[in-house]
Amino acid sequence: MRRLFRQAWYDMRHQPVIGIVTVIGTALSIFLIMIVVMMQAVKVEPFAPESNRDRILYGKYLHLQWDNGSDGSSSADYPTTKQFYGDLKSAETTTIYTGAFTQPVAVAGKSPLMRYVKSTDGEFWKVFDYRFIAGAPYDTSARQGNFAVISESVARELYGTSDAVGREILINDWPFQVSGVVADATPLAREGYSEIFIPLSQRQIQPGENHFGWDIFAAILARSADDFPAIRAEVQARKQAFDRQLREEGIKLVDHGSPFTQEEILTIQGSNGDSGAEDERRARYILYAILLLVPAINLSTMTQSRLRRRRSEIGVRRAFGATRPEIIRGILAENLMVTLAGGVAGLLLSALFGYFFSDMLFGINYISRHIDVSWGMILNWKVFLTALLFCFLLNLLSSGIPAWRASRVNPVDAINSRNL
Repeated sequence: MRRLFRQAWYDMRHQPVIGIVTVIGTALSIFLIMIVVMMQAVKVEPFAPESNRDRILYGKYLHLQWDNGSDGSSSADYPTTKQFYGDLKSAETTTIYTGAFTQPVAVAGKSPLMRYVKSTDGEFWKVFDYRFIAGAPYDTSARQGNFAVISESVARELYGTSDAVGREILINDWPFQVSGVVADATPLAREGYSEIFIPLSQRQIQPGENHFGWDIFAAILARSADDFPAIRAEVQARKQAFDRQLREEGIKLVDHGSPFTQEEILTIQGSNGDSGAEDERRARYILYAILLLVPAINLSTMTQSRLRRRRSEIGVRRAFGATRPEIIRGILAENLMVTLAGGVAGLLLSALFGYFFSDMLFGINYISRHIDVSWGMILNWKVFLTALLFCFLLNLLSSGIPAWRASRVNPVDAINSRNL
């Protein structure tokens, strides 16, 4: 095997331009598909603090229709959300929380900062896996006071240290005591992201007008994704009972299929829309196929061109006793080396581009801060290996057939550069 690859390396050195162009073409093919997949993967693949994405369902989007033809859309209020999604027998746990909104935060003697604040219940920390640097989460069931969990960057901005447990923080001029400090999260964790967390207030958990609320949402943590159908059936039974109650008030409940998976929640067409996850997934696969197919066809053309230039060489090797299997194995080994070299180059290029240009790739309109990403978020080995295998197979077809033909040609004809 070592001799086979040495021979392949020797052969490549005799056509350096075509070899380099083929490597670059493979690298660009891998780079393009990895960048596109990377932009999609950060929306659905699990990473902290949403490491449980593959077993979370989200309860969002309530649409009410009145008999007079008017309608309205909002999140449900806390009691309704709790009635729909709380204490589900088929789920591990459910957390109820609000969206993250910018609010002024300050400490004595310092000017206020505008930071994202999210209100949650105590189960939030079981569903979203924030890493605590100091202290612990608050317990909303105890209701012993106003506690807050803050991110490490906020702690350093306000106190100059991450050791802020027990200190006071003013949020919208209301005093809170810091119970814990968590590692900074990436804004790409859209459901769980915030910089400051506080318990749901008494006002937020009160019934809203016509069952509307304070941007209240639910995240249902399943024991596994296999439990999703059972969870949805249990939620649907509750909603049907609730809908019958609303009908007596002349109101109809439309929930668009909630609760939603991580992928479905991204394709909801506004709060009145339905999930277009299937159409979006189909379009994404078509795009992947195009990104793979077009460069791979070009690479195949280069491979055949390289073989045509080597007809005389193949004839000489056949004349000096090289067997047909040796000729074929040598050409395939060379093709494998080119594909591997280009694939590794494309992977490294896409990873570096994603890491250093994360703001360009993953920028969120309403988030002004830098988008932090980890290598684990941007390196998708499954996609890389699939793309690499696809390029190799297509190159194999483009080189395998000419290699087989080349191995069967008369050595004299090959040396005289006749057609294979």
